[in-house]
Amino acid sequence: MTDKLFDTEEKKEVALATFQGGVTTPFWLLMVQMLEVDIGSLKELILLGINTKGEPATKKEMDKLRDCLRIYQEVLDTPKTMIEKLTRVETEEPTLDPYPTLKEERKKLNG
Repeated sequence: MTDKLFDTEEKKEVALATFQGGVTTPFWLLMVQMLEVDIGSLKELILLGINTKGEPATKKEMDKLRDCLRIYQEVLDTPKTMIEKLTRVETEEPTLDPYPTLKEERKKLNG
């Protein structure tokens, strides 16, 4: 899905600069504070085994709390993850397989 967003070096550089500059904006700093509070609350609920009403949580409720925690953590980590992804040097290992890979075939079709 994001292949076309970062398919050229120029697009990667613009995206990298945007992520790097974005992590210091007042908006993102406020988002980090909000997410950290929510993550802390979710961790506490999970550790105590209670739902948001303060009652003992069912397995389904605990699963939902864990899912929320995972999602909040992923959102919090998104800029760091994308910066790492965009700065990673992609090296392709030579292959001795005489047949093209699925990625190579797709590139031929789309390229």
